[in-house]
Amino acid sequence: MPSSGSQASDVSPEAEATPVADAGTIKQHLKTLKRSLKHSVPYTGGVHPVKADDLVVYYDVEGKPNPRRIDLETATEEALVALESACDKATFGFDQADVLDETYRKAGKIDLTRFASRLDVVSSGLLDAISPDLLAGQSVDSDKVLRAELYKLNVYGPGSFFKAHRDTPRGEDMIGSLVVIFPTEHTGGELTLEHDGTNWTFDAAAKLSEAKSSSSLAYIAFYSDVTHAVEPVRTGYRVTLTYNLFLSDRTNLVVLGERIVPSPEQEFEEALRALLENPAFLPQGGFLAYGLSHQYPIPTSVAKGSRLGHVLQLLKGSDARIRTVSERIGLETRVKMLYDSGEKHWEPLSGHDVVADDILDTEHVYDNEDYSNERMKQLEKKAGMMRESSVEPMDPVEAAVPMHWVTRITEKNKVGSAYMAYGNNVSLEHVYGNAALFVTVPAFGEGLRRQA
Repeated sequence: MPSSGSQASDVSPEAEATPVADAGTIKQHLKTLKRSLKHSVPYTGGVHPVKADDLVVYYDVEGKPNPRRIDLETATEEALVALESACDKATFGFDQADVLDETYRKAGKIDLTRFASRLDVVSSGLLDAISPDLLAGQSVDSDKVLRAELYKLNVYGPGSFFKAHRDTPRGEDMIGSLVVIFPTEHTGGELTLEHDGTNWTFDAAAKLSEAKSSSSLAYIAFYSDVTHAVEPVRTGYRVTLTYNLFLSDRTNLVVLGERIVPSPEQEFEEALRALLENPAFLPQGGFLAYGLSHQYPIPTSVAKGSRLGHVLQLLKGSDARIRTVSERIGLETRVKMLYDSGEKHWEPLSGHDVVADDILDTEHVYDNEDYSNERMKQLEKKAGMMRESSVEPMDPVEAAVPMHWVTRITEKNKVGSAYMAYGNNVSLEHVYGNAALFVTVPAFGEGLRRQA
């Protein structure tokens, strides 16, 4: 069985030999794993009925001793103009700074210290409404729940907009945002979303106009790595509250009942179990590897310390589904850093990857032009080597553990580690790693693959 740490094991060519029939079956199951992971939408939204009082907001006006009150269900245009006038110009985060640029974002904002809302997302049931979708893939007995923190109020008047952007994370445990849109009359202001090349549009104004309850608000919640934009408001005023969403530990024990397992998750589990039962699949053990679909708070340098174990608890969407199903079956999952050898002419590591449990500290790693690939030799000592497995026979490679890539490695969680390169001139270079999810597969006949 391969180690979950930095050590790797040898693989013999005999162990990798796979009959053609088994090869076809294995390929089909791997395709099923990949296909089932595509059924994941990174947002949820709709219309939610609330009490009439939940649509009331109090706000401060500069130079006035008392706050003003506005009912956003019955507000007149005059009242909405007054609300917009009380706003500051909205900024946006860029390169760790707040930037004011009305060619990119034109809107008004009121910070949390200057307004109060009667809406309670917990007692109103709104947090419960979004939790199943944003926590999709999480284990039924997970000790994690969503926690919402009110962030600010925004007003988008005629001609206001916000170009495509991603929200600035407000903490390591932040996984997304919740936007509440009040039922003020307006047209335009649609929220458009994009993730992994797929686009969606959420038209709150249209949904509110069709609402059956007189006191309703529209809402949309999405993961923090989803790119989104507010399209120009054509008429009226779009008034919103934004909440930051965090993963928090469950504070009380509750009986959750039996969870209905979605069909893509069932399909994933059936294919995974079939692979484990096939003696031709990774007979000596190895890894199933998955490129992460979402972005996570990974340190940008080793100096900040490793938090890869922490990332495992923050997985969302299809990433969380992989972990949940794998662990339910009894497989160990780890988030690891993968460093491409990048040296195809160096035979011992040709086509291989260095995989580490944490971000590599390369302070004492160097390259010397007289000793080709010294950098990768040293990195291999710090971590371990793995090679992409195949359903066809392969030559043995010393200290390499086979792995199957189910989904492509992505660069959404890329980290660079600096090292010294010596030659005619000394220079500071970087080796880049990408975080990925690895599932340990025991050798056939061992652990959960032991035949009864």
